[in-house]
Amino acid sequence: MTTTAPLDAGRRLGGPLDGLWTEAFSVARRVSGVMGLALDTVLRTSRLPEVPAYRARARAHLLHRVTQDLCAMHALRVRVTGSPPEPPFVLVANHVSYLDPIVLASLTPCTAIAKQEVGGWPLIGDRARELGVMLVDRARPASGARVLRGALRALRHGVPVLNFPEGSTTRGEEVLPFRKGIFGLARIAGVPIVPAAVTYDAPELCWAGDETFVPHYLRFARRREATAFVTFGPPLGEHGGAAELAERARAVIVDLLSL
Repeated sequence: MTTTAPLDAGRRLGGPLDGLWTEAFSVARRVSGVMGLALDTVLRTSRLPEVPAYRARARAHLLHRVTQDLCAMHALRVRVTGSPPEPPFVLVANHVSYLDPIVLASLTPCTAIAKQEVGGWPLIGDRARELGVMLVDRARPASGARVLRGALRALRHGVPVLNFPEGSTTRGEEVLPFRKGIFGLARIAGVPIVPAAVTYDAPELCWAGDETFVPHYLRFARRREATAFVTFGPPLGEHGGAAELAERARAVIVDLLSL
């Protein structure tokens, strides 16, 4: 007697189940890739030089490579208009997603300022600290002052500093008022401020409000591909007060976004 092997469930039930299996495999592959990249980052940061200036620059270049790998791993294409100047400089941008710092750091070696909560994110928090990302607790003025001192050291070592002066993400329909601390720092350091506008090809890539990180990331990881668009504005000189510079940078970004 001959027997016939049953068709697999995906073929028996049709295309939709095939699609679910494909999505599940894609998510699993990307999550495992992130875990592998996190382990590799631990090994690489353990070998960084101890001399402060060399270490700061080495961290910036490693963050650049890691974020490039993350973009490639998630098929996140980055379309760029314009370019930043020679470092050091302060890079400021609108903020709509946790993807923003990944996208921008993939374009230039830099260090970044992020909110304290990032330090508690699975896999990401510890690696961010190891890569030199400075975490600020905005409820504590002493934390902000400490981070600004660290950012000043980075600039003096020739490392650009990435900051999102809105202080919170939006859904891209507005640009919140800019906090002025980073602009005062640029004046002290004597470096230009580079405004950048960031958008995505799908509104659901925005991450704002009370939405938690892990569910949003898993939905992002299910996507076949995504595209980020970055437009660099002209560098702004450090002339003028911090509040004036903050307003000028925000106006440039609002114009670039055509809001």
